[in-house]
Order: sequence, then structure tokens, then C-alpha cells
Amino acid sequence: MKLDRRSFMRLAGVGPALALLTGSGVTDDRQAPRDEDDLHGTRVVLRGEFGYAQKMLRNLPPETTVDATRAFFTVANSRNTAPNAILGCDIGMQPVNPYPVVLRDCPEVHFVGGRINGEVPLDTDWAHTYCNSAGLLVKNGTTRPTIEGLRARRCWDGIRLTDQANGFLLKSCWLSEIRDDAVEDDYLLGGAIQDCLFDGCFSGVSLDPASNDRDGSKELVTIDRSLIRMQAYLAKGDLVHQAPIKASDVSPQLKITNSVFAFSSPKMRGFRRLERTWQRVSESQGNMLLWLPDEAMPPELPLPPAGFDLLTGDDARNYWNKSRRQWITAHPQVPRFFNDEL
Repeated sequence: MKLDRRSFMRLAGVGPALALLTGSGVTDDRQAPRDEDDLHGTRVVLRGEFGYAQKMLRNLPPETTVDATRAFFTVANSRNTAPNAILGCDIGMQPVNPYPVVLRDCPEVHFVGGRINGEVPLDTDWAHTYCNSAGLLVKNGTTRPTIEGLRARRCWDGIRLTDQANGFLLKSCWLSEIRDDAVEDDYLLGGAIQDCLFDGCFSGVSLDPASNDRDGSKELVTIDRSLIRMQAYLAKGDLVHQAPIKASDVSPQLKITNSVFAFSSPKMRGFRRLERTWQRVSESQGNMLLWLPDEAMPPELPLPPAGFDLLTGDDARNYWNKSRRQWITAHPQVPRFFNDEL
């Protein structure tokens, strides 16, 4: 690896911190990667281990199916295993692969399966670990994409939807241990999240344009039959998580049905965002809001509109565990990691 002078000097200054640069891989039965397609170019099969090499799928014919059920990808955003204020995630000698799978200019693509294993640090502070990354990136002219049966863990963002990915459908995807957003839709695109399990994420679905001049207020995002559990990670020196949906005043409207949102930390942040989320709900029915900690809910926590029932403590934890087991049992077609907790 080549380092410029500035990077070399920064490395030289940290001395013993170089001991942090070693990491461990994942043992699994994997094969060398290869691609196959049919004579018409409307079906692509990905097989084997792609490692730290990015797989870019670009300019596929409309309605192409990409079968990745036997493909294995690695996402890594940090050049060292324990980024901190001195040794940031952009410094070090660890290999990185911030965007292992990219769908670009693939209208109405149907991406099926795939395992994305992350090496994103989970125990370091959010600010020091923030080297932008996503397990699956959908961009440019990839309109009306369907992502089905994806298994991803230990990513920065799980799935990121950018310009022109409107009309998206995320179906039967299992994302876990997500350091930032399970789904980032900061372009405020309309679409649907159906029958998904997001288990342990700092933020569930981001619909926040930040400082960008965007307006998705006339769009609609539907969340149906999905389970979203927040998990606390270190951020600004404290173990916290954000809201299950991060919304702003210009975010799409929300239709939430037969879904479960679970809060795991009594120190949850993002109350203002959560309040805006509930304000963007246009339809809600058959949902559960679970407060998993033993501590009492803070009185300032914004509560959802009609269409949510509330459980706390043991009742909430039992409900989540049962719902999670049922989802996993009902989705044997979703790829597994050998050490998944079932």
C-alpha cells in the first residue's frame, strides 16, 4: 500500500497504536467468485467469495434478475480495527471495501440473496468510525429496484438508495448489527419495505436530507410486516441509539402496517426526529412499539399515533424474541452466516 507524506507522518506519530491494525476474518466454506449470464442478458448469477473487490453491476437490461444467493461479499470502512481521535478510520493498513455491491443504471433490477459480512468496528465511537460506506449501494438510473432476501451484518449503512432509485422495494431482507442506518433513503424517494428484519441498528430508516435542498413530502414510504430493533452503540462518549425512522419536515409520508419497532436503550437520542416521524405518518394499523429496557420510558419520549400498541420490560422482550424467531423460521431462503444466532 502506498501512503502519501501526510498519512505517513500521522502513522509515524502514533507508534504503539499500530498494534491495533490487525484483524480477524470470517471462516466459511466459500469459493472463488464468478459471474454467469444467460444468452439474453436478463439473468446474472453471482457465485463465490468476492472479498474486498467491489462488484459493480452497471447498464443491465431492464428487469434483469441478479441471483446472488451463493455470493459472499465483504464490506470494510476502516483502515484500522479501533479508530479513535488520533487514529481515525481513514488511517492504517487494513484493506477497505466501502461499497462492495453497487447497482448503477439498472432499471427494475431484481437483486436476490447475497451475504455481506462487515468488518466495520462496532465498539468504537460513532464519530471516529464514520468513514462513509454501505453494504449495497443503489444509484443513478436504477429505478424501481427490488432487493430481496439479502443478508447483511456489521455494516455502516446496510442498504443505501440514492438518486433515481425511486419506486424501490426491499423485501425479506435480514440486516443486523448495523452501525448507522439499516436503510438510508436521504434522497427522500418513495418505495416500500416489506417483510424485513432489521435486528440491532443505530438507526432504522433514514429519511433525512440534512442540508441538501430536497423535498420528498409528496412521496410515500410504506413499511409493512417488518421488525426493526434499535441497538445502542458508542456515540459522543455514551451508549445510545437513534430513532427507528429519522424524518424531517420534508420527508416522505409514511404508511406503517403490521410492523414492530423496538427501543433498546433508555438513553435514546433523536426525540425531535421521532416526533417528526410520527407527524409524517399518514396511515398506521396493527403495529407494536416495544420498550425493551427495565428502566421506565422517559416522559418526553414522543409516542406514536393510533395504530400502535405498547409493551414494556419483560413483555416487550418476550414479544420481540418470539417475533424474531418466527421471522427467521419463516424465511429459510434467506442466506445465513455459519454463526448466525437463530
